[in-house]
Order: sequence, then C-alpha cells, then structure tokens
Amino acid sequence: MLTSVTIWGVLDPVARNGIFNIMPLKNLTKEDILAGLTLLSELAQKEAVTLEVSLYGGALMMLAYDARQMTKDVDAIIRPPDVGRRLAAKVAKERGWHDGWLNDDVKQFVSTVETRDSWTPPGLNAPALKITKPTAKYLLAMKVMACRKALPGYAGDEADIAFLLKKMVIKSSKDVEDIVDKYFPDTVLPAATIAVIEKLLPIVP
Repeated sequence: MLTSVTIWGVLDPVARNGIFNIMPLKNLTKEDILAGLTLLSELAQKEAVTLEVSLYGGALMMLAYDARQMTKDVDAIIRPPDVGRRLAAKVAKERGWHDGWLNDDVKQFVSTVETRDSWTPPGLNAPALKITKPTAKYLLAMKVMACRKALPGYAGDEADIAFLLKKMVIKSSKDVEDIVDKYFPDTVLPAATIAVIEKLLPIVP
C-alpha cells in the first residue's frame, strides 16, 4: 500500500488516489488562498453544490490573524468530501499548484468536541462555500497537541502557539493544559511539549 511522504522544502511525493504526484511545493500567500477558495466556490456553483469548509492550521493563522506571510498548504475538512477533493484538484490544475494544496491531513488533530464559528475571510466572495473556523482556544489546543518543530521550509507550530498565547494573554502552562483538556479530555501532554510552552510563555506580556 502506498503511503504519504513529505520532504519539507524540497519535494512532496504524495500518494493520492494511488498515484505519486511529485511537484515542488509552492508557498501560498493570503492572496493565493483567497483566489483558490474563490475558484473553488465558482466550480461548486457550476455544479449547484454548497461545500462546507472547516479551515485550520497555518492558512487560518494567516487569513484570520495575519500571523503568517505564507503557508505550504491549506488545512481544511470539506463536506461532501468526494466533491470537495475533486473540485480542489481542478483548482490545483488550473493554478499550477500541488494537488495537496488543500488537504484534510489535519483530521488527526481534530477533537470530538469541536467549537467552531461561521466565518467569511476578509476579502473573500465565495457564496458556494460555507466556511467555519475553530475558536482561538480550540485552535491553541490543536496546535499544542501537534507541537511540531520548525524545519527548513516548514514553519512548525511553535510560532503559532506563541501568537495564540499572546493573543489570549495566557501566562501559565496549567492554563494551557486546562484548555487542552477541554477539547482532548484525559490527555497528558508530553514533557517536551510542556517545555515548549514554558519557553514561549515569557514572551506573553
């Protein structure tokens, strides 16, 4: 069985639909993502379908908080999934992007007790998309659960965690643990994750 392999900053050989697609990963700007979502909406309208799009990750940090200048991909869960994936592939082809520009790999970090808000990114006109985003606390919990280190060409989660800690004026690792426990009950954060949080807390005024 083929598996997904990501080599950040070089190539992204990904087994999607049983076929390896090897293309350079393009850094997506806010303007790129808005254009991609606009085209996705236009394609959905042509098929008389409304897509439910739950945005997460770096793309959300950029669109909702202006916390990034660019991202490698858009973390999103789309319903109906089959139609969403097919139309996203059309967007990729038309814009010359990697076919994983919009993907649902974030599913592994999603809670069963999600809190999301209906939302339209500023500057987006996409009537065929019903977009939601996680609350800041839920997003922080997801970022802490992932807590991936930055690598060459890959931002990781630490900068986003630091931004959210500052935005919510969180000043103790116990407060972070309580937030994580709300969305991921009975989770015991690894010592390495606690160490990252303790390292980032001093930057919070």
